[in-house]
Amino acid sequence: MNPGVAGRGAVAQRDIRLSSAFADRMIAMLEEGPTTPSGWRETMARLETESGPDAYAVLLFLLTQLDFPTEKARDHWLRILRQWEGLNRRVPGKVDLRVAVLQYFLRSQRKLRNPAIVEIRILRKTQDSAIYDELTRLYNFRYFQDRVASEVRRSTRYDAPLSLLMIDVDDFKAFNDTHGHLAGNVALRRLASVLRKTVREVDVAARYGGEEFAILLPSTPKLAALKLGQRLRQAVEEAGIGKRATAGHSLTVSVGVASLPGDAATTKDLVDRADRALYSAKSAGKNCVKPFSDERRESARLDAALSGRFSVLEKGSRTLTTLNVSEGGILFRCREPLPTGAFVKVQLALPPSGEPIECAVRVLRAVGARGGFEIGAQIIHMPRAHRRRFRTFLERLKAGMAATLPRGGRPAPTSARTRGPAAA
Repeated sequence: MNPGVAGRGAVAQRDIRLSSAFADRMIAMLEEGPTTPSGWRETMARLETESGPDAYAVLLFLLTQLDFPTEKARDHWLRILRQWEGLNRRVPGKVDLRVAVLQYFLRSQRKLRNPAIVEIRILRKTQDSAIYDELTRLYNFRYFQDRVASEVRRSTRYDAPLSLLMIDVDDFKAFNDTHGHLAGNVALRRLASVLRKTVREVDVAARYGGEEFAILLPSTPKLAALKLGQRLRQAVEEAGIGKRATAGHSLTVSVGVASLPGDAATTKDLVDRADRALYSAKSAGKNCVKPFSDERRESARLDAALSGRFSVLEKGSRTLTTLNVSEGGILFRCREPLPTGAFVKVQLALPPSGEPIECAVRVLRAVGARGGFEIGAQIIHMPRAHRRRFRTFLERLKAGMAATLPRGGRPAPTSARTRGPAAA
């Protein structure tokens, strides 16, 4: 067995295969990149600066199917370049990179047996089949499973938000049964094209199975994910997919959204809760976006008159005053009506410092009241640091330590009112 393969081999091979954007870039370099040792030395130095020293391990694995620790891979690479330069001085004409690599491992490093110098065209085909869905050219289910697990680990390690969209084509079975599988395949390819154009380059759009898709959104909080879900749903609707076949009725999608850390702490929970949110979207009439929410959770609501601001998507902010708050929701007064189901970004000033916290809420009800409107909203996302401060404030409020909070010129009540689900 080749050295290095037994230890980190399985993990490294998986990580290299799954680093699709990086591996694709490396394969493109092997196909069309530098042809001289100096060119490769500059290119890899630049890539190391951009992506880290693992670039050397990836390159050698792609070329030879041998797996090395990072520092060992870098050392082998520098030795290959020096030997390649020596070969070019001795051999008429220019020596190809793969010839230089083969010469190095078979002659200079004889302890490494049977390196497999891979034909780049075959490598490209193998790479594609390993991570891409053949029909849609999105990432496949296997790739998604590994990538979501790695992104959850990274999110947890760096305390960064991570969101997941689960997407299902509405009434696709009926469409397929009526118009045939060929029309269904064309529709799925068109849908995949819309998804690909809507998401960012860093996002992971995958075919989850059948007519269901998943989009992984690194470094994306829940409110931003909901906005993307709405934009994606609208883009699919406007694309008119299947409109000609259905005499005017184009295909639509339902979208479920869940985020980490607010909704889940593990890979399994994140996928499960995004899937449950998708089921809610289906149950609500389809062609809509729904966030995950645990409606069974109840929290004590506490009277508090917090001043703050809110904004609906990018339409600018307006002032608000809360009537009561809980861990799960807020009831606030404002001058403008808000539609039920709207996703709203809220900023509240917590006493005594007035330092603001932010959260994303979903409007559950809005009723007219004395020259304005009372809005009941469910908190669907709050950054972890803000949630800690908010909980501390609620604990102080419960303990009667917030008697100086202003409310209509009078001290705010400090007793908790338990009236069922938060902001219901």
